[in-house]
Amino acid sequence: MNKKYRWYSRIITILYCIYMLLYADRYDFMALNVLLAYIPIEISFHFKQVGNRLFFLLGMLWLLFYPNAPYLFTDFFHLEQLSIYPGMHQIFGLSISDWVSFSLLTVGICIYGFLGLATIFTMLDECFRRKILQKKWQSIFFILLVNLLSSLAIFVGRFDRLHSIHLVTKPVQTLQIIFLKWSTDKVQFILLLTGVQLLLLACIVGLDKMKLGDKV
Repeated sequence: MNKKYRWYSRIITILYCIYMLLYADRYDFMALNVLLAYIPIEISFHFKQVGNRLFFLLGMLWLLFYPNAPYLFTDFFHLEQLSIYPGMHQIFGLSISDWVSFSLLTVGICIYGFLGLATIFTMLDECFRRKILQKKWQSIFFILLVNLLSSLAIFVGRFDRLHSIHLVTKPVQTLQIIFLKWSTDKVQFILLLTGVQLLLLACIVGLDKMKLGDKV
């Protein structure tokens, strides 16, 4: 992505977050969620510009914030707050303000969710360019591992109410909650969300191949 479009993405993100914070009373939390999901996108812009040591540091920061992108998709359940869907076997309501809220929530989730997920391929490309990874099975293992860790982070974020910043403010307590508290439901949730993420990544790959096919 060239510098012009990077600045477009930054400005649009700032405007979206400001609007959601100041005017979207029902969904003002999306300002923080989108901002956190944008961080791995911003980090990915700088991969090619740094040396190997700084790249590893950026990579750790990217991994820390990457789960915020797929986490966005769990925000879809907030649509139940809208009055446009009154219940089973009833007609959708025509409340324009609620449909605006629906649109703002959906746009934020889909755009920043998919763009954030796509940064895993930027990271992979850079790892291969720097000879950190060299074989196809390593890329598959990398994607699977990142998605498992991401699903774990989504679980603790959604159910233990932890955010990425807690690794800085309360590192010991946060790590204990993440890695020492386990249950059958937690394992099942992680496996389910890992599958969802892999399917979403497959969609990104499919769309990219369709784009390349159109150029042939």
